[in-house]
Amino acid sequence: MLKWIEIDKKVITENVRIIKAALKKGVKFTAVVKANGYGHGACETAEAAIIGGADSLAVLTAEEGLKLRKAFPDAKIKLLAPSLPEEAEAIAAGKLEPCPDSIDFLLAFEKAAKKHKDKSGFLPWTLPADTGMGRWGIAPEEFASFLKEATDTDKFQHIRLAGISTHLGYKPPQNMTDAEEKLKLFAKLAEQASSAAGRHIEACAANSSVFCDFPDSQHDEVRIGNLMYGIYPTDIYRKRRQGPPLPGLLRPWKFFAKIISVKQIRKGQKLGYNAEFTAPKDMRIAAIPAGYSDGLTMEPAEYQIRISSGFRYWGVINNKKAFFISKPGISHTLLDVSEIPEAIPGTAVSLHVRRTAANTLIPKIYI
Repeated sequence: MLKWIEIDKKVITENVRIIKAALKKGVKFTAVVKANGYGHGACETAEAAIIGGADSLAVLTAEEGLKLRKAFPDAKIKLLAPSLPEEAEAIAAGKLEPCPDSIDFLLAFEKAAKKHKDKSGFLPWTLPADTGMGRWGIAPEEFASFLKEATDTDKFQHIRLAGISTHLGYKPPQNMTDAEEKLKLFAKLAEQASSAAGRHIEACAANSSVFCDFPDSQHDEVRIGNLMYGIYPTDIYRKRRQGPPLPGLLRPWKFFAKIISVKQIRKGQKLGYNAEFTAPKDMRIAAIPAGYSDGLTMEPAEYQIRISSGFRYWGVINNKKAFFISKPGISHTLLDVSEIPEAIPGTAVSLHVRRTAANTLIPKIYI
């Protein structure tokens, strides 16, 4: 095997346990496994998260949710984006919890729920509140009128509002004050939803960023993606605490490719398409069979005309950096191994690849 992705499911399980331990008493944990588990594998990640104590799973679409349902018949599975009315039948049959922002969908879901309602006599749904992201959800000025119609028990007898959620347009640390105001707004909308329904409606506003930077906004539930995969989406608490908000989180995902060739080149020798790279010194270079079709960067490196200090990508061999030479090709990349004498054909190189951009045909090895 020349290239592969190695995923340690035990790390995901332990990450979930660490996050759960940081939750306030009674707060539920929803594991976000959308986009094929952020590239880790949806079913594999879901299994690891459930072992770690996740209370429910979340994906973006009904298609993702129905695939999970086959593997996890008893799990609570939530959708994070609105669905179309024509999907209501499949969502009801699959016992998925949708988050619609239209009465048309609710009418279709009510019709489907007559056939597929659970033991309670209802199927639950979550109301998405648009607090400024602008993608979907009910805007604050339309909230009261939508709630009044959506909780009409004469019109909707087999579906029931169970939750309210929002996704902040928050980029730390630039708009923390704005985020605080939006979280206050969401808290008011959550109270309004509970009042309209005549019972407590579970609220969820904390994704990984909000969970780290606004720990008092856990509400009834948090939905965690990045942190579960060992990725800190914010650096606020690292600066405040001189360390991460949740020590112990690790990354379970590694991408490897083996060296297939090593060559010696002379100073001034030109390489690559259109002789785009000129060796600044005698060098030892290695080729790996991984390129931008596998998810490696396509950004050019600045060698011949340096207009800034530049940035160079690298792989890692025995904890030593092997810098990219020029930019990756479609299925190969050259590395500078001049200072890594142990790099020979067959040596494995660890590479940074965006998990969701990695080629899905690359074999995954779970440990």
